[in-house]
Amino acid sequence: MEAIEPLYISNVLIGLSIALCVTFVAIGHDKKLLTWAVAFALYPISFLIFGLRPMLPSWFTITAGNTALIAMFAMFTEGLCRLHGIKFPRIAIWLPLPIGILGFIYLLDDLQGRIDWGAYLAALHSFFVIYIGLMSLQQSDGRGRWIMFAAILGSSGTFLIRAALLLAGYRASVNFLVPGLAQTILFSMAMVFLVMFAIGLLVTYKERAEREITRLALQDPLTQLGNRLVLQERLENAFINSVDENRYGALMMLDLDHFKELNDTHGHGLGDQLLIEVAYRLKDCVSDSDTVIRLGGDEFVLLIENLDADEGLATQEAETISQRALRKLTVPYHLQLNDGQPLAKGRLVYNLTVSIGVALFKGKALGREDLLRNADTAMYKAKQHGRNRVQLYQFGLESAETSRLNPKFRAQALASRI
Repeated sequence: MEAIEPLYISNVLIGLSIALCVTFVAIGHDKKLLTWAVAFALYPISFLIFGLRPMLPSWFTITAGNTALIAMFAMFTEGLCRLHGIKFPRIAIWLPLPIGILGFIYLLDDLQGRIDWGAYLAALHSFFVIYIGLMSLQQSDGRGRWIMFAAILGSSGTFLIRAALLLAGYRASVNFLVPGLAQTILFSMAMVFLVMFAIGLLVTYKERAEREITRLALQDPLTQLGNRLVLQERLENAFINSVDENRYGALMMLDLDHFKELNDTHGHGLGDQLLIEVAYRLKDCVSDSDTVIRLGGDEFVLLIENLDADEGLATQEAETISQRALRKLTVPYHLQLNDGQPLAKGRLVYNLTVSIGVALFKGKALGREDLLRNADTAMYKAKQHGRNRVQLYQFGLESAETSRLNPKFRAQALASRI
């Protein structure tokens, strides 16, 4: 044992250090990390129990040490499933734990039997972990998953090699208590792969945190729609695409009429319900290549691309889309009332009207701010003319007329030039 004692102690210290660091982060910030903290802790605990064998009852070190190892495998497997959202039979992960404990109790007086039993259990879990690791490469993004998978392959490969050596009759190479080159390599690889896995886990969580920060910066938290930053980016791309494809696009500004009255009367909770439902209906009005944005409050934007190359036909297409949006948004809303609101608990049927301003564009003849101003001007013109209607902005006209949208809507709704 003296020949491998330094590596043995190093594995214990490194395992404990990683477990303590992960526990510290988990308690302060993310309790989901507690699964990993327990898994990392079980690794050095098992080594400590085996190392204290001369001072503790043999039956205790055998059962407790091997139980810690089997539980460690199960915790790592469970952690991988949770981290990557992989569906895997939990009974396959945890059933080896009671079976393994019973096996070691049965083999208390059979050293070679325990070695064989432990090697086969580790090999079984290795197959599970490799499969889950392969699934994680398909279901997750980022570089951290590759580092973790490399650690999984290395660690699991070690256990599978030990099982293969056992089957081939090289039993001395399987017993980690027997000093030698094989055991020095085994302890060194175990330490390397443990550190590599911890690094991969850290990188994975860091990448996810960065993606979440980006999502929050670009997404409206209530409706999950894009925000102003997304609109700026998409507009720039739309200008370029309209030139490349020689097609018109349209920017539609939508404002919910009298939305403040709903908030004032029934509270912001009901207003939030309405905004979420409006967002859902707007996404249903457009294709996947179009963009729905919430500017803030009760203002929304539709960015429509790939309209016709002819201005007249593009105008008709924009009218059709705006008609569909207005029709969908004016269908009555059934909002859930909660305790403490003015009306009795139940549902409120709410009728909404919407004012929509539409501005066409082709290329970057207009800047982003000019286009937004045109759509905004048209939208306010719709409000001035009675609300619940669409107003189309057109250049070169000094006056405009609006018409209420109906199933036969064909008239151009025109806004005054800025």
